[in-house]
Amino acid sequence: MAALVSRFLMPAGAVVTGAMAFVVRMFGPNKRQAETDWEEPDVLHSYLGRMAEYLDGLPLSEPVVRQPFELGLAAMRECRWDEAIAYFNKAMSVTKGVHLVALLNLIGVCRYTQGRPDDALRDFEESARLALELGARRGGAQALNNIGLINRDNGDLDTALRLLEESLAIARELDDRWAVAIQLGNIGNVWHDRGDLDKALKLHEQAFAIAHEIGDEWSVASELANIGSVHRDKGDLGKALKYDEEALAEARRIGYRLGVVTGLANIANIYRTQGRFDEALRYEQEALVIARKAGYSLGVAVDLGNIGLDLVNLKEHEEALPVLAEALTILLSIGVADGPRQALTGLVRCEDKLGRKRAETLLRGSGIGDEQIDGLLDRIDQMRMKRPVPAENRQFNLATAGA
Repeated sequence: MAALVSRFLMPAGAVVTGAMAFVVRMFGPNKRQAETDWEEPDVLHSYLGRMAEYLDGLPLSEPVVRQPFELGLAAMRECRWDEAIAYFNKAMSVTKGVHLVALLNLIGVCRYTQGRPDDALRDFEESARLALELGARRGGAQALNNIGLINRDNGDLDTALRLLEESLAIARELDDRWAVAIQLGNIGNVWHDRGDLDKALKLHEQAFAIAHEIGDEWSVASELANIGSVHRDKGDLGKALKYDEEALAEARRIGYRLGVVTGLANIANIYRTQGRFDEALRYEQEALVIARKAGYSLGVAVDLGNIGLDLVNLKEHEEALPVLAEALTILLSIGVADGPRQALTGLVRCEDKLGRKRAETLLRGSGIGDEQIDGLLDRIDQMRMKRPVPAENRQFNLATAGA
């Protein structure tokens, strides 16, 4: 991939022209929690990232290609991901060349949203390979952006940053301000993950300024949320709440469902930091409903994890345990780097309170498969070996550890 990336930085004359659009789509959990000046409850973070949609000349293609493409795009807008993939595959069967670069990228976006990052990565890599072969630098840049976001989700921040910066360089060479705003925001999230909040804030403010100037409402909502997250981790909760409320209002206004999910979750996080767990829970529950309707697996997992942790903090351990188990199961299936630790920590706290027998009974009645439950119990035992056991449960838990 390194060779592929560097070869995209070719003279601008190699560009294949066509209509191209970007739409705000994704957010993923933070990989490295930034340093803060206060001790706060454990939480699954969700800083808004940007998957890039590349359309090339598809809107102007011949009817046999354009019609399934347009139906697929409409299905995407309604979050009907399987239906969208089917239409894009139909379009791929009757076209060739740069159209394939765009269609593979769109299919990858759908699969990523569904919680299928490995499949999405293969689509984006094939899109990047074809883009290089055909000289489609715009399409290649968008594929690199999306590959970078998957690397960020996997915790490989160095690779993510390198890919995103390569994509930004191409966007600047092409004088594509829409793309530049996207890349600046995504790079800002990586620096946020690394804990450099000042650098992250500067990048998000640059992205916001460009988005506002060119009238990209999706980017405006995205960057308002990202700026709010940085201020929160800087400890300025008042300023963070102001930006998050603006982001939520903008996302609602333009009908950006995943932006609404992020806005709700960010506000919940502020209330959680303040110890207002009942209010945080209400916001997270609303976010979960929308994330489920949108079919966004990672968003569902993050919201479930935070709901479970709120319930733990409210001492509702029996309610929290199956919620955290569902969150952890999804997170492990997706394979993200962060999130599993927080959910597992919450499960251990529940078992500390309930004991193994009651915890296992609740898990068996939660609808999760027996094999998955056995795996969760093994993970609880592995974590327990790394931390002290509460005195009231010590004899019971040590006797059953590894059972």
